[in-house]
Amino acid sequence: ESEVRLATATEETNLLRAKLAEARDTARRDTLTGLPNRRAFDEAFAARDLDAGPYCLAVCDVDRFKRVNDAFGHGVGDRVLTVIGQTIAEGCGGHLVVRHGGEEFAVLMQGVSLSDAAALLDSVRAMVAAKRFRNRETDRPLGQVTFSAGVTAIHADETAEAAFLRADRLLYTAKGDGRDRVCTA
Repeated sequence: ESEVRLATATEETNLLRAKLAEARDTARRDTLTGLPNRRAFDEAFAARDLDAGPYCLAVCDVDRFKRVNDAFGHGVGDRVLTVIGQTIAEGCGGHLVVRHGGEEFAVLMQGVSLSDAAALLDSVRAMVAAKRFRNRETDRPLGQVTFSAGVTAIHADETAEAAFLRADRLLYTAKGDGRDRVCTA
């Protein structure tokens, strides 16, 4: 009888561990895009191995996204965000791509120079710009959807907030310079 109780307790413990692991993953994943979320980004930034650098940060924002939502509805906008997020993740394979919030994505890149990071993001930007989005229900084209990005090198002793603020300023420089571009410094 003791062995049966021990086996039952072990099974319950294993089930609880599995549920806890699932809950931890869910807490770090964006439900819309399936990408990691801001919490996952913050944890990865804090846990980065400073000896494995250099590190770069890109902040990407979908250009004129409100127009997509206003003209085609939030369901279409959600699908556009998902496709863009997946495209960025595929194009930046091996690097952490997260939905940071709204129509904004962040990419934490390890082991690449700033110029290589900018070139990578620019190739992904071109991939997104080349897509021809259509409304599934009406087959009506949405028009070109693009994103702008700011890319910066992360300093070894820098906080996530400081690096993000710099990349965000570069992002808004890219938007101010005409959108659909990558700005770096």
